[in-house]
Amino acid sequence: MTVKIEGLDSVLANIRNIIPAETAKMNARLALAGGIVESNVKQHASETDHSLADLAAMGHPYSRRYSAGAAPHPDDVVHQQSGTLYANIEKSQDLNAIHSTVAVGVDESKVPYIGDLITGTSKMRPRNFLGGAFRESLGDVITTTQGG
Repeated sequence: MTVKIEGLDSVLANIRNIIPAETAKMNARLALAGGIVESNVKQHASETDHSLADLAAMGHPYSRRYSAGAAPHPDDVVHQQSGTLYANIEKSQDLNAIHSTVAVGVDESKVPYIGDLITGTSKMRPRNFLGGAFRESLGDVITTTQGG
């Protein structure tokens, strides 16, 4: 015995038509969320690495060379002496119909000291700018991916 439900073919056709459009919308939201995280990671890297106040507290000679407000970098941030860390904060994304991902981080092969920077050493305090940026981004990422 066969039971035929009227209209099932049109329902299935509508579902097949809407899936690509909804996938594209979600991928666009995911890419925007990745951009939010990348921006926050870069901001946290510049804010939490070495400020003049931090250097002064550590007794670093650089802090004696410049007074507050007179550093060669904006907002008294002095971490970008080489720019290696900041330049190697990367966002990668793989947006497709089945499984989409966006990742933000620093490649250890390009910045070999990243582990020591995050966890600290016996002579350097930890500066987990990645964790702080991810935590700060969470609300905006949730809002963005939910379409808000």
